[in-house]
Amino acid sequence: MPRTGGRVDMVNDVIFDFCGVLVDWQPRRALEGLFPEKDVAAFFADDDRCGFMYFDDLHDRGTDYSELLPAYEEEYGTQLGRMMRVYAAHIDRTLVGPMPGMPELLADLQHQGVHIWGLTNWGRDTWPVMAGRFPELIGALDGVVVSGRDGDGAAKPDEAFFDLAIERFGVDRASTLFVDDSPYNIDGAQVAGLPAIRFVDAAGVRGRVMEA
Repeated sequence: MPRTGGRVDMVNDVIFDFCGVLVDWQPRRALEGLFPEKDVAAFFADDDRCGFMYFDDLHDRGTDYSELLPAYEEEYGTQLGRMMRVYAAHIDRTLVGPMPGMPELLADLQHQGVHIWGLTNWGRDTWPVMAGRFPELIGALDGVVVSGRDGDGAAKPDEAFFDLAIERFGVDRASTLFVDDSPYNIDGAQVAGLPAIRFVDAAGVRGRVMEA
């Protein structure tokens, strides 16, 4: 039976998503200025007619770009294949910086004795790019679980991926708050028994933790 996450009365631990919560991730930046704007818009379109989101999910679940890129080009052709290769080569351009107010929030939570963790859908082969860009941010966390590196095919919003994180971090579901910008991931966390809130800004998370 699903373990529905309810309200947390006391927050001892907070698990943060990375992209859109800890880190400002803007995937279009990898291709902007390198291809016509109409092609970039189509590549990242919400209907995923170019397959970016589908293949990005495969990447998050552990398929490295060395295997993924030829498969993508075979399915979508040379032009889109070239765009995907350029995207993979420019992952660093997608990582704009820390989300406003988040480094300060992490420091304040630590000062209050709250343990802080990271849970991210991110590729195994590109994790060094993320780690290289944000060593202080990642170093402030008590631990990180990365889907492509640690998930064995699982990723958010899979219940199994949340269970893995809870086991690795050694946290109590009842006193742990999960924070993510995706409603699908919030739903997945709640099914796994984690109280969860959708990220809007650092102030909102600060207020939520202070209430508990």
